[in-house]
Formats: sequence, C-alpha cells, structure tokens
Amino acid sequence: MPIFEGRLRFGIQAGQQNTDFPNYLATWRKAEDLGLDWASCFDHFLPIFSDPEGPCFESQTLLAATAAHTSRLRCGVVVTGVTYRHPAVLANMLHVMGLPRWALAVHARSLRLAAPRWWPGGRPVADRAEGALVHPRR
Repeated sequence: MPIFEGRLRFGIQAGQQNTDFPNYLATWRKAEDLGLDWASCFDHFLPIFSDPEGPCFESQTLLAATAAHTSRLRCGVVVTGVTYRHPAVLANMLHVMGLPRWALAVHARSLRLAAPRWWPGGRPVADRAEGALVHPRR
C-alpha cells in the first residue's frame, strides 16, 4: 500500500477515554464509511484533559480490536511512548504480524501521572529513548 498515492489523506484521532468499546468502534466504522483514510488513538493509560480516574482503553489492544472490525482504515497511535513500550518489542510485533495498515511513531516522554503508576522505580527515560533510534525494516 503506497503511503500517499499522490493525494491528500484525511482521518480522525479519536481519544479512547470515557467511552465503551461499541461506541468507540462505531466512531471508527463511521470514519471508514465516510471514506476517511486513517484513524488513530493516543498512547496514555489514563484519560487526558478529563478526570484521570475515568475509564481509558490501552492503545495497542484497542488498535488490534478496531483493525479487526474495519477493512480499509490505516490504523495508528498518534505517538507511542518508549518510556513504557520497548521499541524493539513494537517493531517485532509489527514485523511478525505483517500489519500493512498499522502506522507507528514513538516518543520518549510520558504523562507524569501515568509513568509512576505503570513503571514505579522504572528506568530513566533516556535509557528507553536510546532504543527508539533504531528503525524497523519492512
């Protein structure tokens, strides 16, 4: 699948907080029905811009579930945090599964509320960020 095909592409970034799966999936299906090219979510374990104690889907699991229920949308995460997702594991997952509709971008920063909760006493961000400089092969 060529990335641009010589045309401008449009999509949605649909935050997966304060919702349930049927309603979230309906948003992605509507985007596909409208002819949009891509849909993405965010990689935070807690809601952003709302009550951090509210419900929030984990991005990679949500992408797998929504991709299984759509047929054409290019699926991705706005940016994936290497502070809690090792880049080599992500690259291997994409390679092994052969996911042509998956888009990947990484960053080395995390929401301050989430990082201590999920990685108490974890490695410094710089240690994780170093591994993000390796690009997966297609």
